[in-house]
Amino acid sequence: MKGLRKVLTPFAPDQSGASGVLYQMGGLIVIIDAGGCTGNVCGFDEPRWHESRSAVFSAGLRDMDAILGRDELLASKIRSASERIDTSFVAVIGTPVPATIGTDYKALKKLIESKVDIPVLPVITNGMKLYNEGEKQAYKALIDEFASDTPAYRDRIVIGMTPLTYGKYHEDLTLDDIRNIRGAGELIAASSSGIDACEYLGKDFKIESPIYKDNIPEGIKGRTLVCHDEVIGKTIRDAGADCDIVTFFKLHDSVKQDGDRKITEEDEFIDLVRNGGYDTVAADICLKELVPDFEGRWVDLKCFAISGRT
Repeated sequence: MKGLRKVLTPFAPDQSGASGVLYQMGGLIVIIDAGGCTGNVCGFDEPRWHESRSAVFSAGLRDMDAILGRDELLASKIRSASERIDTSFVAVIGTPVPATIGTDYKALKKLIESKVDIPVLPVITNGMKLYNEGEKQAYKALIDEFASDTPAYRDRIVIGMTPLTYGKYHEDLTLDDIRNIRGAGELIAASSSGIDACEYLGKDFKIESPIYKDNIPEGIKGRTLVCHDEVIGKTIRDAGADCDIVTFFKLHDSVKQDGDRKITEEDEFIDLVRNGGYDTVAADICLKELVPDFEGRWVDLKCFAISGRT
């Protein structure tokens, strides 16, 4: 049955990906919901929540606020919060609530900016897509607002190396990185959303994971199925592994080769492992429960967006 999951829990959604990109940038992050989506972001999808501080707020919408579209009330709440917190921008992140009522994000940006003296970034997510799409929208909003044509100020900027993909090995971008990203001497796309951001910039870039560059994970031998973000799979292959890439997320034409697949269902993964003739599977260990009869090697490639393990 399409969409049926017997083992896997829901993957991190787009609003979580957007929040993760913005988390350490010094902004006021407002998730437009009644509280539930924000609770999921902070409680389940943000590994830094218990270790570092960030100004993440729920809009606290009541039923009638959502039904009547009381944007003036939301803008007033944001103004009040911005007066108490030293912040460089406001980000408003979409959920199923504004998607359902058809929120006009351009108008909302103008309304909020009429009440605060800092930039407002509307991040158009709807809670129905996966985290990489939310990261893509957050990078797009940051680039539109802050990226400028500047001379090269550093040799290398890595984009897309977020906690939801890399767990504790993530690399946070700063707002200065975004301001100067058009002048980067070298631009590295470290994940699917990183590819999207680099393509949006229109600059030449490399596709590779700094963690796995020239470093095949121990245990990968023989014909291997790598199930993770596409860039991690590509980097492992470029390092010399004989592997196919399968991903629940996005697969760009610039990465895809014969044997690579984008999947959505548990059954698709089960079929690949059982019938693909692989000696090794490299994937988050939680996926192993789908194929308890697999007799080959299993290399645990953690993916926080899938399992919540750092």
